[in-house]
Amino acid sequence: MTENPTADSPFGTSLPHDPFQAAKASALKAAEELRAAATQKASEFRTAAEARAHQFRDTAEQKATDIKEKAGEFADHTLSEARVRYDDLRAEAEKFAREKPLQALLTAFGVGFIVGTILRR
Repeated sequence: MTENPTADSPFGTSLPHDPFQAAKASALKAAEELRAAATQKASEFRTAAEARAHQFRDTAEQKATDIKEKAGEFADHTLSEARVRYDDLRAEAEKFAREKPLQALLTAFGVGFIVGTILRR
């Protein structure tokens, strides 16, 4: 056997039976394969994370829309209920003022006096 470099060697000048060069070439090849696999896994992970983030954002937007609609419905219901109570109270106050005008006038004067005294302090 001759110790000539082979044209089939990936490094050209290495000896075909040199165990250190073969181990080095094997380690370099394994490192390159590992780097490629890590790059591919990182890309897959990034894609999955982006998809999950979009899914979370869409879900959050939908829940926010639902809450906003429910809050609007609750506010409308509360406002209409308050209007009904106000109308009932106003009608009752008018009825009381028509039935007992002197008592209504004295009550209004008393309430006004108390509120004025409290606000002066």
